[in-house]
Amino acid sequence: MKRNQLLALAFPLMMLMIIVSCTKDDKILRIRSNVLDSKHQDRGFIIIAKEGAKLEAISESLSKLHVRNFKLKTANQDLGLIRVQTPDPTFPEKARQVADVESVVVDVVMNWRLPGKVFRADKLGSSSSNAGAKSEVVASNPYSFLQWGLKSVKAPQAWSKGYKGKGAKVAVLDGGFLLNNPEIAPNIILTHNFIEGEEVQYHGAEGFSHGSHVAGTIAALDDANGVVGVAPEVKLILVKVLSDAGSGPFSAIIDGIFYATSHGADVVNMSLGGELPRKTYTDDNGTPDDPSDDYVVEYNRDIKDLVKAINRATLFATLNGTTLVAAAGNDAFNYDVEKRFITYPAAALGVLSIASNGPVGWGINQDTTLYRPSIFTNYGKQFISYAAPGGNWADPLNTTIVNVGGIVFYEYVFNFVFNIGFWDEATGQFSYGWSAGTSMAAPHASAVIALLYGKYPHMNPILADLILRGSSDDYGLRGKDAYFGNGQVNAGKAVSY
Repeated sequence: MKRNQLLALAFPLMMLMIIVSCTKDDKILRIRSNVLDSKHQDRGFIIIAKEGAKLEAISESLSKLHVRNFKLKTANQDLGLIRVQTPDPTFPEKARQVADVESVVVDVVMNWRLPGKVFRADKLGSSSSNAGAKSEVVASNPYSFLQWGLKSVKAPQAWSKGYKGKGAKVAVLDGGFLLNNPEIAPNIILTHNFIEGEEVQYHGAEGFSHGSHVAGTIAALDDANGVVGVAPEVKLILVKVLSDAGSGPFSAIIDGIFYATSHGADVVNMSLGGELPRKTYTDDNGTPDDPSDDYVVEYNRDIKDLVKAINRATLFATLNGTTLVAAAGNDAFNYDVEKRFITYPAAALGVLSIASNGPVGWGINQDTTLYRPSIFTNYGKQFISYAAPGGNWADPLNTTIVNVGGIVFYEYVFNFVFNIGFWDEATGQFSYGWSAGTSMAAPHASAVIALLYGKYPHMNPILADLILRGSSDDYGLRGKDAYFGNGQVNAGKAVSY
């Protein structure tokens, strides 16, 4: 399809996206058992202003409501959102009476870390004897032979045509990052933190930086060392919106999207997700012995319009030329049937929701198909935009010890996505390893989209989506289907448009 044809289709497609997405606000959502963060902090609220309202006047009125320990945190005129903190349970009802206030919602703190499996590469020894014959490298990087995801998205074909992402910028919204890891450090151009009490640098107890694994999948250097990213010449904007433990307020995701867009990100990757608390519950503000600050949170009154708030951010990004990508989630939910809840931010307006697939048995046979829908991936014809490699496994797990290219491990682990992300803070030693989840699929898709921005300086979300629709591989059922959406992203074909 020629570029002028793409432009002709762009406006109708955007209108269709807006019309279809309007129904998402009515989805019924759920809460996981561990979704609420028990760490003490004063309760947060997001005030959604009416369209065109001046936030300065609203902010002044809010400050005069005479509620306890009131703190005005941020006011974003572009999005029409104000964020405040107060333990006072009378605040939301008072704030709803302020002129030009459309809605007041609780800034819910959630665990956004999608469940998955993680293994560090140095847990078992390695041997060169009886190594897998098919374990050839796909780039100059010595560990690229373990990166079957590069073949899955046809990255080498894009590289051979001269496209490695030069000129494009990808923002990664995640937990803490390993800022000094030599595989990604030269590509980092900007960082920012939205989690109070922490810094952008990862200091988590588990020793695995989820965000660094994601960033490496996108843009690890092509430097004859370690691993390589799908778009190794892309520049990275690393935005911390989750704690190192994986939790964060809803507002941090919104702020991260706005920050990335405002600082020139072409693509925003969000390998995170969750479902909003549907049930009524009592928030004790982290002070169980003090009932005076308890607040009964009701979904329709206090939660539902969080969707409206995040849609303002995603629409802002889309209209400013930034393509948003999010993991579909790892709970094996069929969203063609499940209507009680849905995963955000993947379901937000204008966001490309990425399902996961991968091989089963790759540690034994590197010629096996790479395109089996992952056992864990969420799916749904109306929910999934595209699919990409995120790892896979069978039940029961194949725990046979195998040797692939001198790396000895359980067979099933080789079906996961291999990259950076492991760190021993005591010694400062970086390690490689495997992880599986839609969190790993999303950055493969983000990197392919970044290749398009690198090729075309005036690329935008609508054109990117159109090119992906025309270039993705149609696996699964013919046409759009529940597991692949519009198809498996194909970098080699995409950059040929």
